[in-house]
Amino acid sequence: MSKTYRVERGSLHDKFQKARAKIQMFAGGYGNGKTTGAVVKALKLARDYPGSNGLVARSTYPKLSQTIRKEFNAWTPKNWQQRNVDSKDNLIQLTNGSIINFSHVQQTGKSAESSTSNLLSATYDWIVFDQIEDPEVTHKDFTDLLGRLRGQTPYNPEDDFDETMPSSGPRWFIIMCNPTRNWVYQKLVKPVHDLKNGIHNPDLMIDEETGEVMIEIFEGSTYDNAANLPADFITTLQSTYKGQMKDRFLNGEWGAYEGLVYPDYDPTIHMLDHDLIVNYYNELVRFGGATGNILETYDHGIAKPACYLFTFTDTVGNVFVMDGFYEKEQSISQLSKRIRQTRLLYGFGSGVISPGFMSADDFKIMADPSIFRRVSGDKMTVGKTTSGLFREEGLKMIRGNNDVINGIAKVQSYLYTDPYHRHPIHTDERGRPTLGAPRIFFSKDLTFIDQEIVDYYWKKDTSGEYEDMPMDRNDHAMDAIKYLLTDKPRVATFRPGSKPPSIPSEYRRWREAPDQTQHMRSPRHG
Repeated sequence: MSKTYRVERGSLHDKFQKARAKIQMFAGGYGNGKTTGAVVKALKLARDYPGSNGLVARSTYPKLSQTIRKEFNAWTPKNWQQRNVDSKDNLIQLTNGSIINFSHVQQTGKSAESSTSNLLSATYDWIVFDQIEDPEVTHKDFTDLLGRLRGQTPYNPEDDFDETMPSSGPRWFIIMCNPTRNWVYQKLVKPVHDLKNGIHNPDLMIDEETGEVMIEIFEGSTYDNAANLPADFITTLQSTYKGQMKDRFLNGEWGAYEGLVYPDYDPTIHMLDHDLIVNYYNELVRFGGATGNILETYDHGIAKPACYLFTFTDTVGNVFVMDGFYEKEQSISQLSKRIRQTRLLYGFGSGVISPGFMSADDFKIMADPSIFRRVSGDKMTVGKTTSGLFREEGLKMIRGNNDVINGIAKVQSYLYTDPYHRHPIHTDERGRPTLGAPRIFFSKDLTFIDQEIVDYYWKKDTSGEYEDMPMDRNDHAMDAIKYLLTDKPRVATFRPGSKPPSIPSEYRRWREAPDQTQHMRSPRHG
């Protein structure tokens, strides 16, 4: 190699280089050697599988060109290369016929959503994806790329034949990431953590033929790579990062986040299986939950995504975000059609009131205040408001509260897990509601909420101090949730040491019908 990579026997890097799982993730703190370890491993694959086709990916072109592509150029020995390359090349071709391709997920000029079309034009023997937790990358991008690992290049090293290596391919997906709480944690990391704790998680990736776990995760702190770092590197980071920032970026801990608007959010607590929420909704309807209600909210967007949420409350004020959509480049007519379809799915047609609930607030939707201003979108709509266009489609929009700080404070109060609040769905071994729950829950099907909320941070001023204003990016669902709670009170919680509230009679009544509530006795994992 053209650079020095020190690997101590039994170290984190030693274990990573010896990994043979289908999916190999190297995660953790800054400077722990993730990128170097992955580059070295990929170059070994390109060397030992002559004629192989490998992919090196990043979320965007600038990130690709400024980071991992430079690392490959620096680490690839010149005598391995069929021709010299520079930082602008999209591939490295080796003298043994292997090709290392460089590409990015996000299409040029499209910043709101990602597409793997850049990466799906070939079959690969191996893939390296750097910083897969970047917000431009989705779970679908990951699964799409897994489907491209179909290479069958034979294993044919010049020397040091290793019987543990796959005979062809090797069809490995190598991932590098920093701790985050988006889909990477939910779909890849947490299932492995759950397995180590003896918990079954249906998202755990298992080979159906062999029954073996397909993913192996190597997590380490900055200190685990001390042998490859300058003497003052760790000292500098220690003086820079404190508290949660240190836990996350030096210690590589998944749960440490500083600057998040909603630090109380935990997908394992606030995200529920969609069927559980729907069953609970149907249960309210069957038992005549006369004080429950339907809530709807909408944040407008055309070039940017529009977000609509269909929500209900139960008899004690818990809020359940059950359904909705998050789409861009849709007309008012198309958006209105989607809203009506969602209403019909849950028994709310035109002029119909679902039994068991109060009126659906006359089907009014708490909406983005900006849609009530007159706009000039085209010649046919000059002078009309967006809310007026929706009214022509039969949808009544009501101005939501645009007081950002008060709205955030209200959402925070609903996200807080109150140790004295009884869970509306989970029960103990005696069938009684468990203590300790928030007052707002989201369907797991609404992945866009999870993706936004874990990347919703406060702004920083020029001095690096946090401001009382969130960053204005990818916040359409966050705005919709604030509008949703416009007419809801901020939650008051019980003080430590106070007596927990008694079980509401509605809870007791619902659980006296075991044939209707059997699903509530099944524990939820993940």
